[in-house]
Amino acid sequence: MLHDNNNRFAISQNVDEKLFRLLVASVKDYAIYLIDTNGHVMTWNQGAEYITGYTDEEIIGQHVSIFYTQNDIQKSEPRSHLNKALKNNIYEDEGWRLRKGGDIFWANVVLTTLYNDKGHLTGFAVVVRDNTERKKNEDNKSALNIELEKRVKENTKKAIASERKFRKLIENSYDGIYLLDKNLDIFYRSLSSERINGWSNTAASEYDLAKMIHPDDEAVVRRMWKEILAKPGVPYFLTYRTKHKQGHFIWVECIFNNMLHDKDINAIVCNFRNVTEKKAAEEEIRKKTEQVEDILESITDGFIALDNNLCYTYANKKIGEMLGIKPEKLIGRCVWDVFPEAVNSATYHAFNKALASRQYISHEDYYEPLHLWQENHIYPSPSGLSVFIRNVSERKKAELEILQLNETLEKKVVERTLQLEEVNKELESFSYSVSHDLRTPLRAINGYAMMLKEDFEGKLGDEGNRIINTITNNARLMGQLIDDLLAFSRLGRKALVFYTVDMHALVKSCVRELLENEPINYDITLQELPPCEADPGMTKHIWMNLIGNAIKYSAKAAKPIIEIGFIDEGEDVTYFVKDNGVGFDMQYSNKLFGVFQRLHRSGEFEGTGVGLALVKRIIDKHNGTIWADALPGKGAAFYFRLPHTKQI
Repeated sequence: MLHDNNNRFAISQNVDEKLFRLLVASVKDYAIYLIDTNGHVMTWNQGAEYITGYTDEEIIGQHVSIFYTQNDIQKSEPRSHLNKALKNNIYEDEGWRLRKGGDIFWANVVLTTLYNDKGHLTGFAVVVRDNTERKKNEDNKSALNIELEKRVKENTKKAIASERKFRKLIENSYDGIYLLDKNLDIFYRSLSSERINGWSNTAASEYDLAKMIHPDDEAVVRRMWKEILAKPGVPYFLTYRTKHKQGHFIWVECIFNNMLHDKDINAIVCNFRNVTEKKAAEEEIRKKTEQVEDILESITDGFIALDNNLCYTYANKKIGEMLGIKPEKLIGRCVWDVFPEAVNSATYHAFNKALASRQYISHEDYYEPLHLWQENHIYPSPSGLSVFIRNVSERKKAELEILQLNETLEKKVVERTLQLEEVNKELESFSYSVSHDLRTPLRAINGYAMMLKEDFEGKLGDEGNRIINTITNNARLMGQLIDDLLAFSRLGRKALVFYTVDMHALVKSCVRELLENEPINYDITLQELPPCEADPGMTKHIWMNLIGNAIKYSAKAAKPIIEIGFIDEGEDVTYFVKDNGVGFDMQYSNKLFGVFQRLHRSGEFEGTGVGLALVKRIIDKHNGTIWADALPGKGAAFYFRLPHTKQI
């Protein structure tokens, strides 16, 4: 009988997830274990430890070649034996094998292939018996007859004692044990079997093993029984549903071993365990796995899962479309075997870095053979890498087009800049002409008008003097208009020089300058204004114009009131000038800051219509804003905002 260290028994076609231990009568004679498709040991039992000397901690994961002699390894015997088993489903061999310490023993080895429900090879079952003594007996039969007779007597005594011990172990085993005859009728059942399926020895007459099988599993079980009867000494592993005494079905994992040929046993030994809860958990995992796969198949990105050797374990349909390969053809293949051109690429280094560092990596790469720009999001896990792959070829194409367009625009900007420089030169020449050529005849008109008034004022009469005054006033206004136009033109070319401007001191200076010769008494309120980063000269021009307008347009009020202050808005400060003057209709506010735009007749208030346009241009150069609010006859308020941050 075989025991595992945890007194647990778990066998299934999925050898990656389950352990198995074979409980048989000849426990000391057999090593029984599972290996994967490449020959690496996956499970171990006490008989194997007894025969080879290796513990399960030492041997799990090792290749079966560890038991072969160097001569057999050079002849590739380990791989040859696996291939023969794969070809015939079973292969038996005898030969010298190595124990842990290097000693050799004569082994009888039976290899049996294992497949899952889908028919995929999952590994091999290996049954090993130490026949060293038999070999020596055969080689030295005549010399050992007396010794063998002596040992037989001693072993008989031990066997009697062992049989008693064995029976107690069997009766108290965690796993159920049946002994069946050649007709598959049970002639012995352990006490533990009743705990599993409810059937006791007293109810044996009611129990028929074949009739207890679930209808959906009956064909598989009967086929397996035929193989068991045909191949004595070979363990068979089977998971199926059987009926409990209470009427419901339970899942059991069984190992059948035909020992009818052994005169000491003369039975088919069946070890079984209730795995209903485990099957339910597996079903739940299967459902969740399907849900995850449904999600991965529905996403618009490609997705692949790679093991620690960077071989595909999963690929969704989208990645197949992206790469032009059916996803199922990728499974099991190394990514660099499929795409050898990608070796040493950015993706190659990113995959290896993610595996080594166990950290998330995101990057972009271009795979020239497919003309594919890809955006990879790489998530490492203990089992390998999960990679989401997005096709960004269209985005990259658009970025390239934008880059080319930017280069074209930059060339055009350079060309336009050169053109603007030429235009500015022409404007400067024009400004000179305006200041020189227009001012000369304007001065002549104004000069002759003044001479006419001085020499003939008494002879011109009232109407003549009115006309002369009109000429001189308009000549003066024309001069002011020329000055404003020149200032407006030059402002566009003038570079800003930033300093920290004391706005409070600047406004006090402007008010004092504007009221110096003003006969009207104005009620002016000035808040403690915060400073700002701006061009001092241009900032003064803003205040002079806005305060000057407030003085001009509130002059006709019974009690002119002007308020100058600010609004703290956190990151920005808004300055304002309010008056109780004539105001204006807001439906015409769009004309306020245009050149030559006036909302009042020139006969009512002096002005050229350039002042507010000049203010707006100054504020625009500072990346600021200006706006107004007013009502006819109720006064007006002008607000402007200059950024705190110094503009470069």
